Amino acid sequence: MIRFWPLALVALGTGCTGEIQSDNLEGLPPAEQVARTAWVEKALPVFTTTCNTCHGGSMPEVAYIAGADDLMRRDTLVNYVPRIVNLGAPQSSRVLTKGDHSATGGGPALLSNQATDILTWIVAEAKAHPVEAIRSPMFTPVMGMDNTIDLTPLGTAATLTFSIQQLGDAVYLTNLKLKAGADGLYFEHPLFETYPMGATDPKPDPVDTFFAVQQNLMPDQEILFGTGAATISGFVATDPMSIRFDVFEKKH
Repeated sequence: MIRFWPLALVALGTGCTGEIQSDNLEGLPPAEQVARTAWVEKALPVFTTTCNTCHGGSMPEVAYIAGADDLMRRDTLVNYVPRIVNLGAPQSSRVLTKGDHSATGGGPALLSNQATDILTWIVAEAKAHPVEAIRSPMFTPVMGMDNTIDLTPLGTAATLTFSIQQLGDAVYLTNLKLKAGADGLYFEHPLFETYPMGATDPKPDPVDTFFAVQQNLMPDQEILFGTGAATISGFVATDPMSIRFDVFEKKH
């Protein structure tokens, strides 16, 4: 659970101020000061001008930037479920990767400078509020067979199975299934990652395909993982991979 410093420590107006007075930041850790400043100066102006009409509260089912003041709007966005801000892998956050959704009544894709400003803020939030990774050991998939990954090291017994193919510059996963162990399983927000040759840090699924997936499984229950299939761009099927979760624990 992400916990912000109390909002009473700051006194911002109900609109986008564009600045935070130095006395409003007094006493906060340096990383939190940077995150709050990046929110007001970088990210909030973008959300206000491009997203507020639909997501500022007029449509409760997608009101991910609703709030009484600037920082409450930030809290709503960071804690919104399904997770559209990913502090564990900022560049894959759905607020960045959603793209043009005007065909379904939404808005256009972000401009490159707008995406950069939002990413600057998310990175600052990630530094101010680091998220502990719940990540599987690395595994190297094998094409032409079912791969079975033991997820028990994450805290409770479970296995993930899938087949994988290379399709151009993407991998295609099929027969994706997750099976709980004797204690059942509750999980949120699975994210596939890959480790290209020479990489020291994992490269996340660039569109966070399973950002909205969260399920509670009975003991020994097996389910399709998402829709059971996924195409992930920029992955190579023979590179090592891992999968991380926001939550991975016994059945609730």
